[in-house]
Amino acid sequence: MASFGPIAPHYDLLMSNVPYDMWAGYYRLLLASHHLNPDTLLDVCCGTGSVAEFLADDGYIVEGFDISEAMIAEARRKEEKAQRGIKYHVADATCLDLGKKFDSAYSFFDSLNYITTLEGVTQAIIGVGRHLVENGSFIFDVNTAYAFEERMFDQKDMRKRAAIQYDWKGDYDPANRIIRVDMKFWRDDEEFEEVHVQRAHSDEEIREALRLAGFAQVRAYDSYTMDPPNRKSDRVHYVVKMAD
Repeated sequence: MASFGPIAPHYDLLMSNVPYDMWAGYYRLLLASHHLNPDTLLDVCCGTGSVAEFLADDGYIVEGFDISEAMIAEARRKEEKAQRGIKYHVADATCLDLGKKFDSAYSFFDSLNYITTLEGVTQAIIGVGRHLVENGSFIFDVNTAYAFEERMFDQKDMRKRAAIQYDWKGDYDPANRIIRVDMKFWRDDEEFEEVHVQRAHSDEEIREALRLAGFAQVRAYDSYTMDPPNRKSDRVHYVVKMAD
């Protein structure tokens, strides 16, 4: 069962309590803290485009891509209605070729964890680098192994008044740092399932991939703070620039 397929038409409803405005604000904070002033942005694995919409409203020129055709269809449907000027593409991060460059790229909500091989995430980071101008920046987050060990994906909401009911169970293999999450959803009279798989890329692996891609000045933060990561950080944000 594919991930981000059946859930796509319901995804924004499922995520209605997620503070996308705070995510966009944290991105702007990281940009300002590192004296970065981009005009054009690439949303890496953009999903339905919710973060892109906030940033476009702030005046940035935004394009996004995602491997899920169903999620991009939702993003395009919203764009057709709102006319923010956001362009969306169906593309695979591990072999990215959009034929243009951007001032900055970002990727939020553990999208890179869905690339479940070291080779794949390395190629994705290299691909993002190829799409950035000289001194371009990349800001992204990843879930950590600690998050999987703490069973963060074991979630459910079976309340009758819930817009979408769901029951998720994670199965984590610490040997290869892979978690498989079996997800069941119910909305009205419809029941559907998805399987999501993520890998916890280590800090050492991320930094080596960034080096190979030509990034420098790597800074890491305990997500949504300006503090360094710690052993209980369940999510880490990285801020990097292309080397001169």
